[in-house]
This record gives sequence, structure tokens and C-alpha cells, in this order.
Amino acid sequence: MKMGSLFSGIGGFELAFADAGVETVWQVENEVRCAQLLDAKFVLPNYGDIETVDPHDLAEVEIIVGGFPCQDISVAGGRTG
Repeated sequence: MKMGSLFSGIGGFELAFADAGVETVWQVENEVRCAQLLDAKFVLPNYGDIETVDPHDLAEVEIIVGGFPCQDISVAGGRTG
């Protein structure tokens, strides 16, 4: 099976699904530090900003995952949520 990842963060879904034999084929993440980490960990296209990605550019997948916005509880965020 093939998967796409929205709001990819640091790639947790990608790693978990890889262990189950699911191949991630694209990511969408625009936070600079997360995108840099994803580039170091994965050889996948990252389409950046969800508001500007053209859905026709995304390869067809059977599964789409998405991380919830965790800035309010993350050690990288302000924890003000």
C-alpha cells in the first residue's frame, strides 16, 4: 500500500507505517525545522504549504495521514493551548 502524509511534522506516521510495510510516497510540511529533518530522514517529495499544494501533483495513494497541530503542547511551541 502507498501513503501520503499531511502536516508531516517529524515523520512519526511515516516510520510507524513503514514498519507495517506501507510506503510513504509524499509529504506536506512547511515548518522549516521539521522540513529539514524530513529531508534528512526521507527521500520523498515534500510539497510544503498545504494551502498552495496542487492536489493533482500528489501521487495517488490508498492512505492519507495527518498530524494534528501540536504547537500548543510541543516543547518547540509556547505550550499555551
